[in-house]
Amino acid sequence: MKNTIYLVLGGARSGKSEFAEKLMYHSTGKRKGYIATSQILDDEMKYRVILHRQRRPADWKTFEVMHAVGEHMDTILDEADTVLFDCITMYVNNILMDHMKGITVETLGVSDLTQLQKVLEEDLNHMFSKLAMTEGKEIIFVSDELGMGIVPANAMSRVYRDLVGLANQYIAKRSDKVYLSIAGITVELKERGVELL
Repeated sequence: MKNTIYLVLGGARSGKSEFAEKLMYHSTGKRKGYIATSQILDDEMKYRVILHRQRRPADWKTFEVMHAVGEHMDTILDEADTVLFDCITMYVNNILMDHMKGITVETLGVSDLTQLQKVLEEDLNHMFSKLAMTEGKEIIFVSDELGMGIVPANAMSRVYRDLVGLANQYIAKRSDKVYLSIAGITVELKERGVELL
């Protein structure tokens, strides 16, 4: 039996995480795993993490993965039948922040974007290669849709927006269903999509 992959997109406070959690509740997998990607760097983020934890049932096993998720997937897939990955946006942020440790915002350029794209794609390839070695799993990815606003004024924000958009496209291509949440209303996109050859 093949794996089932979902991607849930939306903006801030769109209802995407709540919808993804409902998908998790209704999944057939008995053992549920939650991949948490947020690093707690301030009180506001700590509060957000607490809210997410309070919504999760105690029997959902949490895996805190900030980097190199492919290296952790064997363990996660051994211990969970359904996995909620919340979220790709913060995961990409972690990759970008790791890269920024060696440079300044002022020197961030096109070569950095190219390098980061390669790192991100290799990371996603590694994760999906691990998924391909299993069967009967349900994987629910959550990510922000960042590309609908104005073009950011600084290079780091533009690079971040581009990386999240590329990650979303990568996962959407491999997903069975892609959902978009806006104002708490969620629609399925993939079956409505048009692909020109």
